[in-house]
Amino acid sequence: MRESQISETKFGTHEIAGECAIHRVLIIGTGGIGRRHLKGYEQTRRATLSVVEPDAEKRAFVLSQFALVHSYADVSEVVLQDYDLAVICAPAHMHVPLMNACVSAGLPFMVEKPLSVTADGVRKTLDNVSSTNLLARVGFTRRVADELKQVRKDIQTGKIGELKLIYMNSSQEFPKYRPDFQTTYYARPEMGGGAILDAASHLFDMLIWIAGKPRHVSCMYDRLVLEGTQTEDTCLINIRFESGTMANVTINQFQKPNTNQQEFIGTTGNLLLDHSTLTYRNSDTAGPVETHDFMDGLVPMEAHQARFAMQANYMMDALEGGQCHLATLEDAYLNLRLALAAKQSWDERKIIELEH
Repeated sequence: MRESQISETKFGTHEIAGECAIHRVLIIGTGGIGRRHLKGYEQTRRATLSVVEPDAEKRAFVLSQFALVHSYADVSEVVLQDYDLAVICAPAHMHVPLMNACVSAGLPFMVEKPLSVTADGVRKTLDNVSSTNLLARVGFTRRVADELKQVRKDIQTGKIGELKLIYMNSSQEFPKYRPDFQTTYYARPEMGGGAILDAASHLFDMLIWIAGKPRHVSCMYDRLVLEGTQTEDTCLINIRFESGTMANVTINQFQKPNTNQQEFIGTTGNLLLDHSTLTYRNSDTAGPVETHDFMDGLVPMEAHQARFAMQANYMMDALEGGQCHLATLEDAYLNLRLALAAKQSWDERKIIELEH
């Protein structure tokens, strides 16, 4: 159905004006990330919302917080053909069967990262999606961020010459931001937790989007500090891409300062993305040539939530035949293979080569 919006709605740089379609969206899983998606789709004013949540307490909570059309305890209760889009927010070890259910029903979907926790069954699912030409994307929200889109554009247009080297450090006191981490998926590797499958996947997506296909990977990882989990809290990863570009990825989840830096080093200049501030340098003088804080004047948590609304808008644009640059299943499968290769590298104490 279609409904007229009274006024233009703006989320970041994504604008919706005038008449828009109202889409029936099913959110599968209502933990922390599921609630962010619920709020994001609600903010677009382009969707009616229903949920699948097996935990009765979580289901009651979202019923009290959001205007839901339906709520279900299990996906088997749902007539999936009644919906226009599913958003899969269940733990990662459940992603493949849920994607398969969407494929069988012909239901477009977005699935949260990581795509899965092993490669088992993933290739077959991706082939089935491809053969049916079904719309499917993966929830790497940084792709909608203005600062990352600018980095990619600057590199593609040759602002720093030929990209040769990338340094990434994404480290923070994770328990401060997720005090319940010991009782969530994060604590268990079979559910997709840990510094590599969970945290590094965002950085891997940035690298794949900007630098292309990885060819070789080496890694060291361990649980150095965080108690009460079976997953690593630290990883040091080196990657070489088919283009010859090399990258170094560093993550720890216990340090007190919140560090989020990515430096892109080319033959004629450097781009440094420090949280939301992008700096360009092309000499060894003290001052940068250009600096732009993309978060200037914004409230960080509100801006983070706005990315979910922007992502939701892109998905619904795609449902209507529009362009969508969000991560594809193939991107996310390469991301997963990179993460699994990183773990294999340390487990077997060798450099792993990825075949394409």
